[in-house]
Amino acid sequence: MPATIRKVDGYSVRTPHGTKAKKTTLKKAVAQKRLLQAVEHGWKPTGKKTRSRASIKAAKTMIAKARR
Repeated sequence: MPATIRKVDGYSVRTPHGTKAKKTTLKKAVAQKRLLQAVEHGWKPTGKKTRSRASIKAAKTMIAKARR
């Protein structure tokens, strides 16, 4: 499903299944296009961040200990 961005009184994002956004900014149109491409390729929105703060902190701690 190729998403296209068209400049029409702002920008619109279109796919073969219809228009997904109208009168938006270029920045938002590009983000919408990336989102549609990700969903097409298997990304499923879970509402979670990819890594928690705790796991990032644990990784930093392990790196610091390894340097000693």
